[in-house]
Amino acid sequence: MKTVIIIGGGAAGFFTAINLKEKNPNYEVIILEKGKEVLQKVKISGGGRCNVTHACFDPRELTTFYPRGEKELLGPFHQFMTGDTFAWFEDKGIPLKIEEDNRVFPESNSSQTIIDCFLTAAANLYYNIKKYRSYWYN
Repeated sequence: MKTVIIIGGGAAGFFTAINLKEKNPNYEVIILEKGKEVLQKVKISGGGRCNVTHACFDPRELTTFYPRGEKELLGPFHQFMTGDTFAWFEDKGIPLKIEEDNRVFPESNSSQTIIDCFLTAAANLYYNIKKYRSYWYN
C-alpha cells in the first residue's frame, strides 16, 4: 500500500486528499495540519460565506488574473476549471451560486457548508485516516 502525506489541512489539502483517495482507494492518505483546527481559512473566507471560486469559464482569461503564473497555470486550467469545480461540489450535494461580481459562493451563504462537505467526504473515504489535526512535523 502506498502512503501519501498531504501537508496542510486547508481547502487545497482536503480537496487533494479527497480526490486522490477517490481515484486510488488503496492508498493511505494522511493530512498533516500544524494548526489547532483544519479548514480555518475556509471558515473566514468571503466574510464567513466561503468564496469558492470566480465565475470565469475560459482558461486563457482566468490565467490573466495570475500574472506571475499565467503561463504555468494554463495547462492545469485546461485539466480542471471552474465548471469542474461546480460539478465537483454539486456531486457532493453542495449547490453553488454566482453573484453579480462573479464571485462564487455556496447557495447556503455559509462557509460551514463547505467545511462540512470536506469533512464528510473525507470521513466517507478515510475509514483508516489518521487523526489529521494532531499531526505535524518539526
